[in-house]
Parts: sequence; C-alpha cells; structure tokens
Amino acid sequence: MSARIRKAAKAVAGVRARSASRSGGLWVEVDPGFHVGNDRRQFLGSIAGTPLEGFRAFGPQSDFLGMFDELDAAKVAVAAAASSAVTAPEVEPQLN
Repeated sequence: MSARIRKAAKAVAGVRARSASRSGGLWVEVDPGFHVGNDRRQFLGSIAGTPLEGFRAFGPQSDFLGMFDELDAAKVAVAAAASSAVTAPEVEPQLN
C-alpha cells in the first residue's frame, strides 16, 4: 500500500462507520476529484468530478453509471450497482 493511500485511509478512519452506513462502503479521495470505494469484500467502483462539473460514477467493472450533481448520490448509485452485481445470478454458458 502506498504511503499516500495509507495516509488517506488513516485520515478517514474516524468517519469510517458513518461513511460506510450512509454510502455503502469506505470511500477515499485518492487524487483531487477522484474517489474509489471498497466495502471490505470488493471494489465498489469510482467517481470522478467536482461540484462545478458534476460527478461521473463508474461501477466495479468501470461501466458508466451516470452523472450526479452530488457526491453522496453518486456514491449510493455505485454501491447499489456493486451490490446488484454480487447478487445477480450467474448465467451458465450454453454449449452447442
């Protein structure tokens, strides 16, 4: 783990419980305007943007989820997309 990520994780340790319950995981701003989420089991996704330009949300497979005016709304959308990806039934490939 890089020193920058470790420092960011320590900085948010005090708000981890509140952040995890509100937006579905631990979110860290790894670069200015770029947030990544994790819920201890999996990578949730990422969010890029600023309040002036809006927030672009991406799911765990880097699929575009949409544009949001507020960061918290984007976090909720990413967490919901990640949880639906986990609970989606696996499709068996059909052999011909």
